Parts: sequence; structure tokens; C-alpha cells
Amino acid sequence: MKNAFVLVDHLGDDGTVTVGMILKELSVKRFDHLEKRGLIREATSEEVKTGYKPPFTAEKTAPTPSNKKAPEPANKGA
Repeated sequence: MKNAFVLVDHLGDDGTVTVGMILKELSVKRFDHLEKRGLIREATSEEVKTGYKPPFTAEKTAPTPSNKKAPEPANKGA
């Protein structure tokens, strides 16, 4: 069994993998196949220990309106 570091985004056996992900405990046969295609390389023990940290993307928030109160209904007395 080998641990792999993903070099290229691709569709794997268990879904999509992105650059920087760590694939743990791949069979030697599967590892060799993916390595020959240039998709992965063997992960260092430090990379396995650290694990995958996805890049941070801040969520965009809508600007808060200056008038938070809803307008009074015109037919309130009806």
C-alpha cells in the first residue's frame, strides 16, 4: 500500500480529486498505473501527516441594506 500526492485534477475511482490531495493506502498496482499517467507521485511522510488543506475562498455576502424595516402596508386599515 502506498500514499499518493495528486499532481493533476482528475476523476478518480471514488470521485473527483484535486491538486494537493493525499490519497492514502492505494494498492501498488493502482499507484503504478496513476503514476505512469503523471497524475500522482508518492507522498512524503510529512505530506501524509499534514493532510490536504483546501484553498480558502471567502464567501461573498450581500451588502446589508440601510433600511432594515419593511415598509408599512398601504391597506393596513382595510
